[in-house]
Amino acid sequence: MIYFLKKSTPSKKGLYLQIYSNYYDPNTKKKNTKSYKALGYVSDLKASGIDDPVSYYSDIVKQMNEQLLENKELQISDKSTQKYAGHFLVKAMFDLLDMDRTINIVASTHKWQYKFSDMYRTLCYSQILSPGSKLKAFERVIPNIYDAPNFSYDQILDAVNFIGGDYHKYIEVLNHHINDIWERKTDKVYFDCTNYYFEIDLETPFLKKGPSKENFKGPIMGQALLLDSDQIPLDTEFYPGNESEKPYLRKRIEDMKSRNGVHGRIIQVADKGLNCARNIYAAVVEANDGYIFSKSIKGRSLSKEEQDWILMDDDEFNKWEDVRDEVGNLIYKYKTSKHIIRSGKNAGKVVDYGNYLYKCKINPDDEKETEFTVKEKRIVTYNPKLAAKQRAEINREVEKLKKILSYKIAVKEDIGDSAKYVNFEAKDKDGRKIKVATSLNQEKIDADLKFAGFNMLVTSEVKADPKEIYKVYHNLWRIEESFRLLKTYLQSRPAFASDEDTINAFWNLSSKKSEIIKSL
Repeated sequence: MIYFLKKSTPSKKGLYLQIYSNYYDPNTKKKNTKSYKALGYVSDLKASGIDDPVSYYSDIVKQMNEQLLENKELQISDKSTQKYAGHFLVKAMFDLLDMDRTINIVASTHKWQYKFSDMYRTLCYSQILSPGSKLKAFERVIPNIYDAPNFSYDQILDAVNFIGGDYHKYIEVLNHHINDIWERKTDKVYFDCTNYYFEIDLETPFLKKGPSKENFKGPIMGQALLLDSDQIPLDTEFYPGNESEKPYLRKRIEDMKSRNGVHGRIIQVADKGLNCARNIYAAVVEANDGYIFSKSIKGRSLSKEEQDWILMDDDEFNKWEDVRDEVGNLIYKYKTSKHIIRSGKNAGKVVDYGNYLYKCKINPDDEKETEFTVKEKRIVTYNPKLAAKQRAEINREVEKLKKILSYKIAVKEDIGDSAKYVNFEAKDKDGRKIKVATSLNQEKIDADLKFAGFNMLVTSEVKADPKEIYKVYHNLWRIEESFRLLKTYLQSRPAFASDEDTINAFWNLSSKKSEIIKSL
């Protein structure tokens, strides 16, 4: 808005003066003017004692504009007048857990110029309110958090590196204080792994090139995450991206039981990627625990007998049981493999488990494998919605491959994951080794279509109800939700840091956010 002196001659009385103002009209989206104050005719103003009304009111309008400009300058500041207040619920959880004193004791090995618990809280608040880099937190987030102390950028960097140097201590602190208020249920634990890609070109001792979940080709870092029975994060581990995730199941379970004083039997729940003989041996033989794993029914994972059993219609020993919703629609159906006990006091009894022989190397350097037998229940399920989804995906891939094969010669690298549905010629006419697509592998396509919608669960809990096993296993989606929360809403990817302690601290704070949020 700006003021100006308007001069007009509406009548024979002469010049008429008014103070007008400019303003923006949001309705017309144009600039407009309106009368601010009517002053009167020049002749009347002179009669009132003003010698030169035009000059007099021109000076007044000038002073009004100067005052307006002064007020605007006072309103403009490098500090926001708005404050973040969305962390109050998380702050209430921190207050309830009463962790500040313990965090300060853990951090007492270093002399801080502030309460370290204040820094820890503020970093968590910052990542919850507006996830981002340490520089963003320093410049744009922390100064605008209501009732939060300010820290220098160097102090933030030092604190993050300190946390990352031994991030497991802070996990222990949180678990200890949660246990004081709510008992953590660990009779069943859920485990899965993911990885994060980094926007750097060269590998480091910690960041290695490996199979990224997003098919990214650069260096990645792996994360193992353990959830308790209520699907609340319990522990985490970070490891180089080129390492197998399977050993981390054993390592995390052992550490978790030791740190949290878990002495009872627990049931490990994981997907088929962690289903291996060594992990089964660790669970049943070494730790006297149990497990629920899924098992792939594709490829060579199952024997011909097992595949035939999956597709077998109802008979005396292989009966499908339907699970329906309230209106009678089929949700899924299941069956367990029945066996007749051949000898002993229970000879002739029909049971839904069998003895399965496994072989594994207890240590990588062992010359020969160790054999052991486990009583297992195997439950096969069929989900009609999953079947429709998988068949549609297979048919979509096949149609795409038909187009590719119809107009050009394709090499395996060009086809990608769909290469499993293609037959390849391994050599050209001169004997040179190549991989050129020649035709569709109809046998593989038919097999995948035939087994669409089926899944197999393998468990040591032979006396458990199959529906309960299904329910427990399908709670594993919560761990995927935790990863999605970290990666999407809390923006833990892509990452730009390369120092190992900084990386550990960043994901420790991110995991803490996820843990606190899910606890709420």
